[in-house]
Amino acid sequence: MKRIVLFSLVIFLSGAATFAHAANLLAAESGSPGLFPIVPQPSSTAPERNGSRSNQVPTLTSAERAAIAKFVNANRPRDVMEILPVDVVGFGWARIGGGKSDFLVLFDFSGRGYSNRLWIYSRGSAGELKIQDIYGWKMGNFKEMIRDLNGNGEDELIITRELGLGGSWSPLMGMPAWPAVYRLENGRYVEDSRDFPSFYDNEILPRLNQEIGDAEARITREPFQAETVAVAEMTRDKILRVLGRNPVAGLNQAYQWMNSDDPTLMQCAIATFGDIGSHEKEVRTIQQALPAAITREIETRNGG
Repeated sequence: MKRIVLFSLVIFLSGAATFAHAANLLAAESGSPGLFPIVPQPSSTAPERNGSRSNQVPTLTSAERAAIAKFVNANRPRDVMEILPVDVVGFGWARIGGGKSDFLVLFDFSGRGYSNRLWIYSRGSAGELKIQDIYGWKMGNFKEMIRDLNGNGEDELIITRELGLGGSWSPLMGMPAWPAVYRLENGRYVEDSRDFPSFYDNEILPRLNQEIGDAEARITREPFQAETVAVAEMTRDKILRVLGRNPVAGLNQAYQWMNSDDPTLMQCAIATFGDIGSHEKEVRTIQQALPAAITREIETRNGG
């Protein structure tokens, strides 16, 4: 059985010149790819967020994608098939404190721009390779994903996660998502959004409330604004439930959406009922009516 190749990840950090002096020496017991060939260059105008410099890498060249794919294929879980260069979306570093960093690689295995897999490479206390696999939805902006939210010198990860029940939505490209916060705990990133209320209060909830207000103001003269309102309300209520402020936030609205013939509103109801729990009957009822509603919507949009 093929062993996972072990490596030592060494990153030299120096304040604002993190990327200029960062080098990744990948030492393996066998078949080492040697020095990792891509070292991102710093930008004098790179934004600071709560003391953490942006770790985003611009659009990758074909050579960069090939180099990252080579590294990943030499250091990937045994149950994962070979990675193609086209699967690679980006890479970056997350500062974990104590002068250490984790190396992140983002993938889109769908070929449709969903960017839904993030691999985090770290080094254990004995130098062993550790890979954490996190699922998300349409990730890809490391500037927004990797931030020190509480100013403790360690980066948190902001992972967009789908809101559709069971990861399903029609059309799939329109899947709503919400930003979940992951923090480091015992060497692994775990979802802990509830401990970062200021992030949601200062950034996410005001934006959602603004989106709701703007769409409501246009609802009588522009199409699909009711859908925009519903999705934003569903996302806002999800965050309120996560923060523990209202365990049944959105429940009354879900019952109203349930009686709509608009497939987007019906799916918002399914997602809300499913997330709150103990509403299996309502979910089944809507799911049975949803295919016909989707068909009618497609026919209407096509002039049928």
